[in-house]
Amino acid sequence: MFSKKKKLGLALGSGGAKGMAHIGALRALEEMGLRFSAVAGTSIGSIVGALYAKGYSSKDMAELLSRLDYKGLAMSVLIAGSVQPARRMLDDILDESEFSELKIPFAAVATDAESGEEVALDSGNVASAVLASGAMPPFFKGVDLGGKTLVDGAFANAVPGDVAKKLGADFVVGISLSPAKDYEKTFFLTRSGEKKEICQRGIGRCDFLLAPDLSAYSAASVTGAAEMYDIGYECAMRACDDLMRALRAKKISV
Repeated sequence: MFSKKKKLGLALGSGGAKGMAHIGALRALEEMGLRFSAVAGTSIGSIVGALYAKGYSSKDMAELLSRLDYKGLAMSVLIAGSVQPARRMLDDILDESEFSELKIPFAAVATDAESGEEVALDSGNVASAVLASGAMPPFFKGVDLGGKTLVDGAFANAVPGDVAKKLGADFVVGISLSPAKDYEKTFFLTRSGEKKEICQRGIGRCDFLLAPDLSAYSAASVTGAAEMYDIGYECAMRACDDLMRALRAKKISV
């Protein structure tokens, strides 16, 4: 009797402009022959995750994201005081896709601005979910979706390994763009006035974690995209042997 083939999942963490490291790491994982059956992402990780779930390769993603006018987008958002410029950009790069049209299960993680609780979005319009996942106050207002006002998912679950597990993954590779100390004793205020500690629980559900050293960059860096891509790639390649051993130990075939 044949056993069910175990599924690989991917959890892509928050980090703003540092997200190019996700794409570099994905290139390395592709070169290792890894194919993921489920993906969860937070903030910038949700954009990369959505593209992966649509079938984009790391090369496709790098070419697409390198063409975007981030400075122009930021100025449009600040001047307009609206998320609509970002929404139009996401609709464009995601082809106005619905979750049901994606090639593999995907969830974008956002935070309920009222309660501070995690909200995993996995149905409806993909761009709306990704927009909510990356709506970082005060630069972006909250996104009203499903009867809730949602803000950046990093407040609730910065590296959503647990969400990838809920999507059916047996083994989750996580990519964290920010060191754990960045989240220690960091709080945000919910709309109800409750002070909530930023939660890192999802990272503990990753079976293997890649953490590229991006200490020279910030989430708002407007230069260094190529360097961050290379850092992500090199981090994953250095971890190749350890990752393959971990997969074999769990009897997961590549």
